[in-house]
Amino acid sequence: MKNNHHLKAPDLEKLNPGTPLLDEDTDFQIVAEDAPVMLWLTNAEGKVVFTNLKWKKFVGATTDGNLSGNAWLMALHPDERENCLAIFNDAFVSHQPFEMEYRLRRFDGQYRYILDTGEPYINKEGKFSGYIGSSADITERKNYENKLRHSQMELTQHNREMALINELNSYLQVCRSLQETHAIVHYYAKQIFTDQSGALYLFDENHGMVEAVAMWGDKSFFSAPVISPDDCWALRQGRLHVVEEPGNAIRCSHIDGQAVQGYVCAPAIAQGEMIGFLCVTLGDGGDEKHPAWASVESRTRLISLAADNLAMALVSLKLREALRNRSLHDPMTQLFNRRYLDDTLIHELANCQRLNRPLGVIMIDIDHFKSYNDTHGHDAGDYVLIEIAELMRSKLREGDVACRYGGEELVMIILGASKQITLDRAEMVRDAIEKHGFIFKGKNLAGVTASLGVAAFPEDGNTAAGLLKAADTALYQAKESGRNQVVASSRGA
Repeated sequence: MKNNHHLKAPDLEKLNPGTPLLDEDTDFQIVAEDAPVMLWLTNAEGKVVFTNLKWKKFVGATTDGNLSGNAWLMALHPDERENCLAIFNDAFVSHQPFEMEYRLRRFDGQYRYILDTGEPYINKEGKFSGYIGSSADITERKNYENKLRHSQMELTQHNREMALINELNSYLQVCRSLQETHAIVHYYAKQIFTDQSGALYLFDENHGMVEAVAMWGDKSFFSAPVISPDDCWALRQGRLHVVEEPGNAIRCSHIDGQAVQGYVCAPAIAQGEMIGFLCVTLGDGGDEKHPAWASVESRTRLISLAADNLAMALVSLKLREALRNRSLHDPMTQLFNRRYLDDTLIHELANCQRLNRPLGVIMIDIDHFKSYNDTHGHDAGDYVLIEIAELMRSKLREGDVACRYGGEELVMIILGASKQITLDRAEMVRDAIEKHGFIFKGKNLAGVTASLGVAAFPEDGNTAAGLLKAADTALYQAKESGRNQVVASSRGA
């Protein structure tokens, strides 16, 4: 209906409650007074001249006499007043039937939804004489409609969240390492838990501490990024820990003491292994923008579901990563194996050629290793290999690679290093081996030394096979020259 806001609102304040109805309305008043529905009548100026007993009882008026003309206006919800008066005014201009929904205060102070239907009343002279109307309490219907609408919105929100969780899982399935998952979890968590704060905590390798690997929203909600397993009740109990009111609940120690929001901690458990927990705030409750947050139950279900999905994906990734590491590492020394060396050297040489940067290779052989094994036993020989592998790791920079080439031969790839720098690194390793105290089962295994051969890209070769051959030739020269020394390849001389 078109709104004519320039028209004055009906002058309900000045209505004379004693205004008599028109003669032809007398029968209407007799019949309508005790009608089982709320009825009302206005005159042509918009003044309410009659309300029946049912209407009076609704607003809590006495049953004797007429109400003052402003009774409806006084009972009307303040937020509805402008719109209702606009519709009412338009009707008195157009003389057309109208309907409007609004909230009206009942006798007990509760606002109820009302549907008003007004029909123009034409007197015997054919003139417009006002409106006759009915008021129906439609609160139950409105509540049902709102509940249905809310359910539809919640279903839409749930489908969106599930789609995001599925997207998250698809990315986690192709990650190569746990470290790689942290940024992905952070990205999707912000979309799944909109306008909420949260963190994914995972155990370290020894299960001694729990670290927040992804954190979003208000980070001050959490007391620290690294906590003890005892700081979270979900970890202690192995089940959900829900806190609706932080001021009146058992709180986890990893939550800041000043935090006022409720939260949920959901343990991340899969295949019988607990890898950490997911903690997410409960937010401010449901609204039109975020209908899925209307109840603690729905929010808790989502948090628990997300924790379960993360646990399954991350445990699966840990297993794949362990299998991959096992296939690429020498089981005794934990250095990379020959397969990894071949693949890595080819890849890094390609990068060096493209970026025009050097690369160094060191080949190491333990002196007199066979006779050493024969004298001291294979257990002692294995111990020496393990100790030297650890010494090699201690001399590596980030990105450098140490491998077991075969038997007692070991290889180091020094990225971005010139031949001289590689020679210096090789000498550091040789010196560390010579000076190291090899104590096996209480015995000092003295006299352990190694010979080392050095080659560098590009001067000694531009292929993996060529560089390894050059380093191996230099190693042979070191052994022929008396052992326990470093020799550089002369191929590039």
